[in-house]
Amino acid sequence: MSLEFVKAVENVVLTVLLVAIMYTDWRFLRIPNAFTYPAMVVGLVLGALEGVPGGLFTHGLVDHVAALILAFAISYPFYAAGGLKAGDAKLLMAIGALRGINFLLFAAVYGALIGGVLAVGFIIRRRLARPVAGAAPNTLAGIMKSSIPYGVALGIGGLLALALEAAGYVQVTV
Repeated sequence: MSLEFVKAVENVVLTVLLVAIMYTDWRFLRIPNAFTYPAMVVGLVLGALEGVPGGLFTHGLVDHVAALILAFAISYPFYAAGGLKAGDAKLLMAIGALRGINFLLFAAVYGALIGGVLAVGFIIRRRLARPVAGAAPNTLAGIMKSSIPYGVALGIGGLLALALEAAGYVQVTV
């Protein structure tokens, strides 16, 4: 199996994963384990098909495992502090397992930037919304406690990283 074919399969699996997660997180504020765990396993298998052991920041199993571990290490403090839900952290781990460290970093940065814009939009929309008859007015403290579908931002960030890589604007692999 050629490296280009394996990369194409990774891209297809990643695209399907991101679109499915963006839908479920937007609609239900939930990222199912049934999507993220199999994606992690598939990513590690595809990483092994790229090369064993492979190398950090290049390709192969080592890069995919390291990306999964790095995604956990990056997202765990945010999860522990309550700023990130577990599904979002597992989504980052799945992205890392599927494409490796370099792609994970691009997708995470784009997702964080898009997430900031999305959060500001949700805050403004919820602050300006009329409260339901008889309910207390929308306070900023109440709005800050409400959920935001961050998986949508991470999904858009991942799709943006894929699109920029395909267009040749960013070089994800070394």
